[in-house]
Amino acid sequence: GKAFKGAIPTLGKDIFVDSVTGADTSDGLTPDRALATLDAAFALCTADKGYRIILLPNHAETVTAAGGIAHDVAGVSVIGLGNYNQRPRILMDAGTATYDISAADAYIENIVFASGHLLSAVCFDVTAVGAHIHNVQFDDNTTAENWATPVKATGAANTADGLKITNCRWTPLVATVNALEFLEITDDIDDLVVADNWIIHEGIASPLILQAGSKVMHNAVIVDNFLSHKMTSGDLFIDNGGATNSGIIARNFCGNADVTTSQEGGAATGMRFFENLYTSTATDSGALVPVAETPLT
Repeated sequence: GKAFKGAIPTLGKDIFVDSVTGADTSDGLTPDRALATLDAAFALCTADKGYRIILLPNHAETVTAAGGIAHDVAGVSVIGLGNYNQRPRILMDAGTATYDISAADAYIENIVFASGHLLSAVCFDVTAVGAHIHNVQFDDNTTAENWATPVKATGAANTADGLKITNCRWTPLVATVNALEFLEITDDIDDLVVADNWIIHEGIASPLILQAGSKVMHNAVIVDNFLSHKMTSGDLFIDNGGATNSGIIARNFCGNADVTTSQEGGAATGMRFFENLYTSTATDSGALVPVAETPLT
């Protein structure tokens, strides 16, 4: 075939948002005509046309309601610009304030979401397929304002299929014993990817993933995550009671406070486990859980 030459064509528009200089009466089509809020930007997007909402460096918003940010247009990406302290920052300033993903194929990248309330229930409420949360930081706004669960898939079976959470960071400011799981899933899910995330807190009931009852995950990829908490027993990494799961759990690291010899990572029947290390001793590198198979002779 003939090689494609020139710029890659795109169907959608880039819509710029800047709380510093923007106004929701603008058209958002250039940085100097930026909108002021995410909500105004979503209102200008057309579904499934490749629209991107670009949050400019130092953009800031405050959300005080459940669904206060509604990612309700399919195929839209929200991308933050800026490094470290210049990244866009969204303050979720109520215990029930959420960013709701209800449209398919959402993408969110390089934004700080700060909890402005003691034990904010959840940041992202996912009820649509194909959501991808990448390079997002879950922060405490200040002492005693922390997340319970950063991401939760709350819909019926398979409504959050294809969920990806990659390269995210959750490291509370101080000891946070009431921190819970990083991801909660309330029903069956296919094609889940949880990879390259970094979670450090002192939660005592806080595996990486909690899935309800006997619900199952199929074709899951859970790899290269770093988790440190203060659980003393139970399923330290994944809490899943399903009997027909499938997928890979590999190269994960779990520091914990289980001083027994059990060190149970979690059953997740049907999944394959490779090279996962667990330890309750800060100076140890960890032991393989489950144990390595004896080579066949």
